[in-house]
Amino acid sequence: MSQFRTSKKNWSTSIVDSNILYERLIEENLEKGFQVKLVVNDFREVTYIQLRKYFLSYEGEWIPSREGVSIPASIENIYQLLYSLLDICSKAEGQEVIKFFYDNISKK
Repeated sequence: MSQFRTSKKNWSTSIVDSNILYERLIEENLEKGFQVKLVVNDFREVTYIQLRKYFLSYEGEWIPSREGVSIPASIENIYQLLYSLLDICSKAEGQEVIKFFYDNISKK
């Protein structure tokens, strides 16, 4: 873990931080010094969706770690992610929650 905290340049910095198209903070734990981010970026002419853990460096910057997943941002993969998240929400909290979030997203 210390290799991610001491070096600003690691394997994933160039992959995750190059050509970021979208970034959203999903979870933050300042006590443990990590964040989980959803990032969409281009790498080698392919667009990827990544869910990745970031660690706070000693310099105070959030550095991507090896912990996470990357999948091509194909319409099929996006559909499966969306379908799965909606399925989880519908089972957990009901259709009114899904409608609330859908209405808010569709207004943007």
